[in-house]
Amino acid sequence: MTQGRAELDPLSARITAALQVNPRASWASIADALGEPERTVTRRGRELLDSGSVRVVGVIGATGAVILRARCHVGMARAVSVGLARRDDTMFVYATSGHEECIAEILVDDAHLADLMLDDLPSISGIRRIRVDPITHVYRSVREWRPNILDHAQVAALTPPVHGDYQPDGRLGSEISALHRSILRVLAEDARTTTSEIARVVGTTENTVRRHMETLERTNKSRLRVVVEPALLGYTAEAMVWVKVAPRQHDDLVGLLLEHSEVRYAVAVAGAESLLINFACPDRIALHEMTTHTAWSALADSISVVSVLGATKRSGNRLFASQSAAYLY
Repeated sequence: MTQGRAELDPLSARITAALQVNPRASWASIADALGEPERTVTRRGRELLDSGSVRVVGVIGATGAVILRARCHVGMARAVSVGLARRDDTMFVYATSGHEECIAEILVDDAHLADLMLDDLPSISGIRRIRVDPITHVYRSVREWRPNILDHAQVAALTPPVHGDYQPDGRLGSEISALHRSILRVLAEDARTTTSEIARVVGTTENTVRRHMETLERTNKSRLRVVVEPALLGYTAEAMVWVKVAPRQHDDLVGLLLEHSEVRYAVAVAGAESLLINFACPDRIALHEMTTHTAWSALADSISVVSVLGATKRSGNRLFASQSAAYLY
């Protein structure tokens, strides 16, 4: 996927938003929800996926995750970002403004956290200083981001069954069977692969694939999501925002925060700041208003905004490489 492409046309943006609601929805069901001809939606949807502007991928559910903030040596921020993106355990890697030039989410269970912090990360060339904050609660993942493109009825028509709240608790995960691992590899490459094709690749029947995909989704071992640059959907100002809030105000602030569609990602972290939020706003003026003149921001003790200069990885997918996230499995 190449950053800096022109914004998607309105229909392409609506199709992308529909896929964000239900990544495996049929073109017919998307056309029905959008009130558009099925042939048009099918053609435009396939063009989107074939172009690489939009990808639908499967990401393995995490047992634990941390936020890494890396301060880099002068001139090494890009190299550090690329190096972190090549790691199997990073979910997103952003080059940012501010004192810490790289921010990444890393999947790690508690049993291996000390090794990651004390031995692994400090050995990465170009990193001057690191800070690692465990994620203690996920309030919104990128999988749950709903940009303000579809109306409530369209979202409701496309929303699949929900399997309950998912929280990475840091415990060691259960072993993944060989069949599940094979299915996950296919989904990591293209989560819209038909069940018949998945069955052919993994060497089993369609009914078996459907049953096991349901199990993977229900147990959060597979989490399908759309990889798309927010700017393509009209959200050109992206930022990572660190928030300090008093415990007594925490829940009220989060409730108000999640009312905004500009929130792509929001987690609680164990550290000096209470929350990390990834905002995608139409422009810098809207970002300023969001972080200074909203009900949620009035409850914060402090807010620190750093701009996302570029992403080298989103949802486990390296954006600078032709290879997909299949190497994760």
